[in-house]
Amino acid sequence: MATNGRGRPLGVRAVIRILAVALVGVALLGLPAAAQIGSNIIAGQSAGGLRIGTSVSDVIAALGSLYESEDSESGKYTLYDWPLKPFAVAVEKESGRVVLVLVGFTDAFRTDKGILGGSERQAVETAYGKEYTSSEGGRSTRLIYDELGIAFDLGRSGALSSKVTQIFIFVPGQWKAIMEGL
Repeated sequence: MATNGRGRPLGVRAVIRILAVALVGVALLGLPAAAQIGSNIIAGQSAGGLRIGTSVSDVIAALGSLYESEDSESGKYTLYDWPLKPFAVAVEKESGRVVLVLVGFTDAFRTDKGILGGSERQAVETAYGKEYTSSEGGRSTRLIYDELGIAFDLGRSGALSSKVTQIFIFVPGQWKAIMEGL
């Protein structure tokens, strides 16, 4: 029989409270660190808690000061990359605001429609439809849902063939303008 430390039996409410606290603690310890900072991706809005339109200082505060940055060839954007995290962002220099978030090579983040790194092309098309623009690269095929503000890179060979390798979140309707400025 459980006691309160002074030899008296614990009441039912006390036992339930102890069990509830223990279960919450176990659940929190079981979450990956990435899930605790925000594991959701919402088209045109945010990825892992990083919001489109937020300031670069907010992103640095969230992800840390271990990053690399460089200006885009056009000079319109500054690109930031966190080598120990699955994120990169493009920030418009004029406004200092994030216009694109890249989540790469991880299955720790999923879209609000259930798509994550490693998801099959068919799952992407089922979740987001077949109304997209595609482009072919050497190692990937990109499915661009411009009006939604989301794009997916799919591997073209090996274990990641036809599977999501990267997810881009961006200002809806601005894919072409952003890509031309990079």
